[in-house]
Amino acid sequence: MRKTVSIIIFVITLIFLSCKDDKNLEVGATIKNNETSNWKDYWEKPNERAELIANPIIHERIKQCLKDTSIIVLTSMILENPTNYSKVKYLGDINKDGLNDSILIIPELYITKDKSYENGASVIFTDNQIPRIKVDVSCLETEYIFRAFDIDDDGIAELGKYYTSCASRFKTLELISLKNNNWNILGQVLFDTWYENPIIEERIRKIGQNKFQMREITEEIDIWKTFIAQ
Repeated sequence: MRKTVSIIIFVITLIFLSCKDDKNLEVGATIKNNETSNWKDYWEKPNERAELIANPIIHERIKQCLKDTSIIVLTSMILENPTNYSKVKYLGDINKDGLNDSILIIPELYITKDKSYENGASVIFTDNQIPRIKVDVSCLETEYIFRAFDIDDDGIAELGKYYTSCASRFKTLELISLKNNNWNILGQVLFDTWYENPIIEERIRKIGQNKFQMREITEEIDIWKTFIAQ
């Protein structure tokens, strides 16, 4: 019976991971302006954009995104619940520039390489020099991102990232790193929501330069997986 359950969990995990875009190379690639020209006014309605830019409760960083022609913000979603997109999470100085970094969430149209699309979201930083982190689902919260360690000792802290498909008990926990102005995945493990403890921040630990472990817990296993940052 335990073997059968283990096989089922393994198959579900493979299906879940295969449904995600190929993020092993890059997280949140920027789309060229000419690829968004036919999408922007339909999803980011001009009248809604103007209303949000004029709204004093909308964070200035979100307003910058609304004025950025390379980003397609789902304006209707913000208008439905502006308070939800006003939440700011403090991460501290992650890039050693002496300034504190914080994050917000924006709903963003996610366009794939083959030009299909779906409602997505992005983590944006109050420092607009730090690239945003895009995901292909709309269920994203500031609490899904947390500061981890400086795994490669380059002066920039890596981030933990919780990914949910918005359904199913099986999620993923990722460690992402900023390299060449892109967020890259260094490691990921299955996150079974039936086992919420320990908290996600305690499931990643540095064990040496460029070496770290991530804890995976399911009905069948509880192990620390070891990764080497490339």
